[in-house]
Amino acid sequence: MNKKFKCLLLFLTCFILGIIANPTKVSADIKGIAVTPLIEDSSITDRFQIISKSGGTRDLKVSISNFNSSPIDLVVAPTNATTSPDGKIIFTDMIKKGDFGLQYAFSSMTKTQKVTVKANQTKDLTFKIKLPNNKVKGLIMGGFNVYENTSNFNSSANVPVWITGDNKAVGGILKAYNLTIGVQNYQPHMYVNLQNDQPGLMKNVIVHMTVKRQSWLDRFNLGPKKMVADLRYPKIAPNSKVPIDFNQNQTPIAPGTYKMNGVARSGKTVWNFHKTYKISQSDANKINSKSRNLIYDKTLTYILISGVLVTLIAFIFWGIWYQNRS
Repeated sequence: MNKKFKCLLLFLTCFILGIIANPTKVSADIKGIAVTPLIEDSSITDRFQIISKSGGTRDLKVSISNFNSSPIDLVVAPTNATTSPDGKIIFTDMIKKGDFGLQYAFSSMTKTQKVTVKANQTKDLTFKIKLPNNKVKGLIMGGFNVYENTSNFNSSANVPVWITGDNKAVGGILKAYNLTIGVQNYQPHMYVNLQNDQPGLMKNVIVHMTVKRQSWLDRFNLGPKKMVADLRYPKIAPNSKVPIDFNQNQTPIAPGTYKMNGVARSGKTVWNFHKTYKISQSDANKINSKSRNLIYDKTLTYILISGVLVTLIAFIFWGIWYQNRS
């Protein structure tokens, strides 16, 4: 039996078993890796769904197949869902109890597992989930983040785990959370972060947000321009941060006081936001030092040079006038 035939036989075996168990493969960005939740007795096949009323434990099984020609080391880490800047549900942030009003952290219900999957091999992992003793209010949107042990979340696959007490919907509430700065692709970014602090999945949320750095030059309409973001979030995870990205492109982060104003709508519900944040010189320097090809605004420099020149010319004319008068 040659190697190609063995590979084909392994693939057909996995495929037939998959049809029998009726699983759905979770989309993976890890090349050649398929991650499948092994779900029984449920019409929902793209996630685990648990109704928890009195605690206890549940066993969840995840199948990982490696179709590459070399082994791969993977980490399967439990965490809670959060929201990406483009309105997608993601599991790449390690969320802890208390974050964004979270009452139950999925990471405390089970343990992270590491696994080595050989070439053309399939391995099943079992996770024992310890459910809260009290009845769960709303929705705990947990999940497993599967990533390479050396990639630091650069490529990953997600297996969602929904835990609810009664399947009743809970509405979300948006609040201003904070303002942060960071670097992406060697460009500085500013993020105004909202938060949904309720255990409810939100849908079709439209956000209009403006941010402006305050300056004395505003009196002369020469101050920094107002940054504007108009975004639509198809979904916002329960108890999650909602980042609004302001790409600075080649403009460096400037220290100072920033004023944020915004409004968010979901159906007939409207939230208004008004808050002031401060960015220190040291924080701005850290971000700018990691960025490339920055173009600095020289408006203030030009104004100072113009002021010096005007003062110098005025002084010369005054000197000439004074000398003629004498």
